Amino acid sequence: MSTRRRHSGFTLIELMIVVAIIGILAAIAIPNFVRFQARARQSEVNTNLKSLFTGLRTQQRMPPPTIRSTGFAPERGNRYSYHLEDNCSSFEDRSGVDAVQNNYDTCIGADTFKFNSFPAVFTVETLAGATWNTKATMNGMAVSAGIYGGVDDWDFLAYGAGDVDNTPHNDKADTWLISSSDGQLIVTCPATGVSEHVSAGEPFNVYNDVSCD
Repeated sequence: MSTRRRHSGFTLIELMIVVAIIGILAAIAIPNFVRFQARARQSEVNTNLKSLFTGLRTQQRMPPPTIRSTGFAPERGNRYSYHLEDNCSSFEDRSGVDAVQNNYDTCIGADTFKFNSFPAVFTVETLAGATWNTKATMNGMAVSAGIYGGVDDWDFLAYGAGDVDNTPHNDKADTWLISSSDGQLIVTCPATGVSEHVSAGEPFNVYNDVSCD
């Protein structure tokens, strides 16, 4: 007496269900992974801006507007350019094995020796609005990077601008600031129009590269 073998396997409907579930999980997981990766890369700019703040804040008199005047020197491999001037009339060039410094550098460029698709310096996305404390306002500080005031009474605003999603030429720069003043600041993107209370020495995300592009 012969027996008929019963073949087991998945039906087409079952396979389609599995594929659909995988697609749903991927749609949830991939954006979260991108955000996690971005946050890890943003730790660089937070650490370096705090270092720049500390160096500037410890000066008794207003330093010259050169970004290394306080000994600020971020490690090589930096994804961000660092600004005491928005447009960087002079900057430390990090495109070669040896960084090229100039006497009047107002910025430190991104490390294009490592990230050769990056621009030498990123374009800063300035604040949508800012209300600084009375001292900083009297010193003339607004939303542009720089050192403001006089020899004995001064304030500063510095930016870090870079790329965290590996699309440096297709979107705007991930931009952070740090200042010597307490203020009420309005982010550029994601735009809410609501001012946030930010303390002196607290890094603040002006333009979020991942959420806005």
